[in-house]
Amino acid sequence: MTKKRFYIFAILTIFLATFLSVYGQPPPPAGHGKKHENKKLGPDPFQFFRKAGITLSSEQTNQIYEIAMKSINEEQPIREEIEKIDYNMKTELMKDNPDRNILRDLINRKKEIEAKRDCLIIFRDLDIIGILTPEQKVLLNKYRKM
Repeated sequence: MTKKRFYIFAILTIFLATFLSVYGQPPPPAGHGKKHENKKLGPDPFQFFRKAGITLSSEQTNQIYEIAMKSINEEQPIREEIEKIDYNMKTELMKDNPDRNILRDLINRKKEIEAKRDCLIIFRDLDIIGILTPEQKVLLNKYRKM
């Protein structure tokens, strides 16, 4: 009888430990898993303007769409180049004896290309903001300060 009680006790202990390890975790901190809202226009300026309470005219919407499409077309080769550099870096790191000079050159090249991409994004945002009326710019600035 004692062996039977021991097995039951062991099984219950394992079950309890498993249960507590899964369900006994503290809740995640507030905002965990959520992207922090940034104050840049981002990939969807229309959503940004809606959140800021800015209503765009159809002409403004068309102009923003044209700017966004132009930006996407200019950004595509840059994204591809960054992916190519990342691939080359991974390939070099998988070698038995990676060449540090090659890695340094790849990292520097990637930083240069990322700087070009950042400039394109900033210039795109400036072009879009240039379309807004003075009243819309005031609303935008108020939203950014919040």
